[in-house]
Formats: sequence, structure tokens, C-alpha cells
Amino acid sequence: MAKRQPTRLTLKTIDALPWAERDATGRVQSYTVRDAEVKGLLVVVNSQTKVFKVQRDLYSADKGPDGKRRKLGTRRVALGDVRDFGTVDDAREAARKVIADMRNGIDPNRPPEEPKRHDYTLQMAFDGYVDSRERKDRRPGTIKGYHNLFRRYLTDWANRPLNEIGDDTLGVDDLHRRITKKNGPVAANQTMRLLRAVYNYARRKQRDLPPNPVEAVDFNHERKRTEVITDWPAWHEQVTGLRNPITRDWYLFLAFTGMRKGAASEARVEHFDAKAGFLHVPDPKGGPKRAFDLPLSGYLVKLLEARIAGNQQIFGPNCPWLFPSHFSDTGHVTECALRELPTPHVHRHSFATAAQAAGLPDFDIKLLLNHKLSDVTGGYIHGTALGDHLRECQERITAYLLGRIHEGENVVPLRRVSA
Repeated sequence: MAKRQPTRLTLKTIDALPWAERDATGRVQSYTVRDAEVKGLLVVVNSQTKVFKVQRDLYSADKGPDGKRRKLGTRRVALGDVRDFGTVDDAREAARKVIADMRNGIDPNRPPEEPKRHDYTLQMAFDGYVDSRERKDRRPGTIKGYHNLFRRYLTDWANRPLNEIGDDTLGVDDLHRRITKKNGPVAANQTMRLLRAVYNYARRKQRDLPPNPVEAVDFNHERKRTEVITDWPAWHEQVTGLRNPITRDWYLFLAFTGMRKGAASEARVEHFDAKAGFLHVPDPKGGPKRAFDLPLSGYLVKLLEARIAGNQQIFGPNCPWLFPSHFSDTGHVTECALRELPTPHVHRHSFATAAQAAGLPDFDIKLLLNHKLSDVTGGYIHGTALGDHLRECQERITAYLLGRIHEGENVVPLRRVSA
């Protein structure tokens, strides 16, 4: 195709340009049309696209002895598809900026330089760390916790270079003391654990960072939870006396399974197998790779069957949750902690204590709680292959708890009978 003369481009004239054709070998014979108003702006017409581009000379950033910049060659820079611009004047404005950069020694086709190492900030390291956790399928609640800690206690340090923070061990220790004084020992320790993890992540990317400054911190003493339910009849009286039947069954389920609050709240009907006697937990603490089948005693199977029937009467036949809620954006229970009852995690501690009292070995208790078996032998044991055995263990714990609650009565009602 003959070389075209520059013309003042408009969207109308560009739209009228015929699409490029293919030659005898099948190659597209693209052609260009130059703008008469901005020298260097052109349209490249292909078989299916029309693209604005700039073609001009690139000059060195520094002037030579004669006071002039040295020509480094010609560059062609794509601005974008014609359809991405509202008017040709918009393309002209973009072209002028590119041309000015090229005159000042900036090559638009060269990839941007990586951030200098001394500019690697805490915010950048935190973003990278969180992204790495998300790719490892950490639970959304865990990721949200990272963001909450960073926002509350580390925002003022977000733009500080990491090498500066690494050298500021006294400042890190002072931050820990200030958070302890204002927000408590646990919040201060959690913040330092996050800072330590983020910094260690960054040191794998930038090897010459100073040692982790959190090493200078004297962590606060944190008392481990020691509370467990001991007066089971009184606990049962409180739970079965709750007005909300869903909340009541949620607490019963926590006590008789030891499940974590989040996993129990998110339990779905589709994951409950009454015939096989288990509840599949697809996303427990640790993410989907820690998914497991929770064995259920006969008592628990009947409790969940009754709960599903009750849910269908209130929420309709297609209610997906075992413990639904009208008051939650998620559609299921999210927080049922009541002041007069132990916290959900106390129920987990109490379940483990009851399992020990019922005579279960430590390995079986860990499997029921979905705890990681850390030793070598534990790596060879898979709870999903021990369904019948663990279900028997669950029956023993249920029998023990029912015996404690009802002082050895043989028949235990699932629901409190009204007078």
C-alpha cells in the first residue's frame, strides 16, 4: 500500500480507514496514517484493531560538551486502542507527554526501575506478606486480623524504610511499651508478632536488612486460658433455658464437639451426612488444606436433624445453614457470646477436658479437635481414615457429658420440656 500523507486525524476519518488486508502468504499488511497536527502521532491499522502510537527520536538525559543531548535512536510507543480515547485531542495530549519524556531522555518502552532497597517500606513489606498468606489459603478472618492490627498500631510507621526500623530497636521496644500501657499486654504482643513476621518476610527479599528489631522486645506475660466448665448441670440449665432455639443448639453443639466458633457458625446443611454420622468442615482454621470430617455421636445427629427441621419452618425449605440468623449479613450466626455463659473457646477447652476424663488418648483428642499432629508418627495418621473409631470416641465423650449433666440418667431429652 502506498505511503499515506499526514492528515489531521479525527475519529470520523479513522473510522473510515479500511482494515488491513492479508497478502498471499497470510501476513497482515498493517499500515500507518500520521497526524498532521502533532508530529510523531500516528494510527496503525491492523486487520481488526486501530491503535494510536508515537514514533519519535529518543535523546540522552545528559547534555554533551556541545550543550546538546545525544540522539539514541528512534522509538515507537503504543498509546492504546483508538476506542480507548474519547477524542483524538486526548490522544494528542498523551502523545505530547511521551514526546517530552523522550526529549528528556526517558525511554517509555523501558520497564520501570525496581524500588530502591532503602525505599522498601513497612507498608510494602506488609502488603507482600499478606499476599503470601492469602496465597497459602489463610482464612479471611486471619487476614482481617492482620489488617486490623496494622491499621490500629502500625499505621504511623507504614512509610518508614525497613532498614531504618531495623536499626531502631529502642523505638520498636518503646512502641511495644506504649501499646501495652494503652491497649493491654495481649494487643502489644500480637502487634510485635505481626511486625516480626512481616520483617522476616522482607529479609528474604532484601538480604542486607539489619537483624529483626523485635528481638529487642521483652514480650508481656500472657496467662493461658484455664477456665473450663465444671458445673455441667448449671450450664445445661442456662443453655436449654435460652429463648432462641438456634442459639441454644449452637451452644450445645459447641460443648459436645469442641468446634471453633467460626467453623460451627459457618456449618452448612449440605455438609451434614446424618446417615454416615459426620459433618464435613471444608475451611477450618488453617484453611482448606486442613479440611476434615467431624464425627458425630447419635445425640449430635439427632440434634442437627431437629435443628434443620426447625430452620425449615422459620427460614424456608432451602435454608443452607445449620445455625441461620435473621440478624447477620452472612445469613448465619456470627457471634452468640452471652455474658452469662462461658465464651465459645471455653467450650472447646471444656470438651478437651471432658475427652480426657472419658479416657480418650491424646492422639484421638487432637484428631477430634483437628489439631496438627506435630511429631513424625502424627504425620502418618490421617483422621479421615479413622471415621468409625473417632465416632466411637465421640460417643464416649457424649455419654460422659450427658452423665455429668443429668447425673447418670439413662434418658436425656434433646429439648427442655416446658411445664
